[in-house]
Amino acid sequence: MGETTVLKVRNAQKKEYDEIKRLMIDFANFNPIEDLHTPKYDFMHVNRVIDHILKEGIALVCEHNGRVVGMLLATIQGDLWLPHIKRMTEVAWWVESEYRGTTAGARLLNRYIGIGIEAKDLGHISTFTLTTLATTPDLKLEERGWEPIDYNWAFRG
Repeated sequence: MGETTVLKVRNAQKKEYDEIKRLMIDFANFNPIEDLHTPKYDFMHVNRVIDHILKEGIALVCEHNGRVVGMLLATIQGDLWLPHIKRMTEVAWWVESEYRGTTAGARLLNRYIGIGIEAKDLGHISTFTLTTLATTPDLKLEERGWEPIDYNWAFRG
């Protein structure tokens, strides 16, 4: 796939729910936790979650020639123990495999960072986070201003 200037990031729209769900299925199938593979989503529930993210969080899509090829979804919520402290948390960042190696993922991440910095500067959030899978290639995030804060581990016994 040759990248051209038609690769762009913008806010998602309600009419793109099916495209977002298609990407969510790809995302689930790539997850190292096999229980998530071949998901049988309750699409009414998924629609409600996306509705919430569109209203209260961040829903970005990357498109190429009018086709959605990537997404980044994030929620803004209070800390579990200190609910007055708001944090923006990325919950899904995914680019179709044929668009990896292009700037699609970086464009989504850069827009997310810009939104996070602005929200932080305005006092709407205290911080914003990004999660990567164990299978994610080294993105050199520490060189880009990120620092690891925790690790999630799945018990395989």
